[in-house]
Amino acid sequence: MQLWCEPMPYGSVLIVDDMKINILVTQGLLMRYELKIDLANSGFDAIEKIESGNVYDIVFMNHMMPKMDGIEATKIIKSMGYEHPIVVLTSNAVMGQTDMLLANGFDDFIAKPIDIRKLNTVLNKFIRDKQPFLKKIRS
Repeated sequence: MQLWCEPMPYGSVLIVDDMKINILVTQGLLMRYELKIDLANSGFDAIEKIESGNVYDIVFMNHMMPKMDGIEATKIIKSMGYEHPIVVLTSNAVMGQTDMLLANGFDDFIAKPIDIRKLNTVLNKFIRDKQPFLKKIRS
């Protein structure tokens, strides 16, 4: 099934994952949206990028990473005052687990393997639908 993707060249995302193949897959799925894509290979790297002043429309954070998992990284990032959405990418999207992830600071979740329809919904919610110039066009 081919899903039509609305380009969002005004949007920016950060992909955080310790596995290069996961970064490449996620990056490949996002490329059709024409987003500015930044990459981090650990929670430490993501924190450093945000401490340096980088702001993203969405941070896609892997849940399970060595040394610092996505929950810990998200808590640190949020404690720094970062208010933009952080969406967890997880293989553990079972009942109860998703509630726990949302209770730990994530703004939404996408189960792995990534469902392009869910990805599209998240991008529309946190990027497209927040654009003031698009709200005027759609009204």
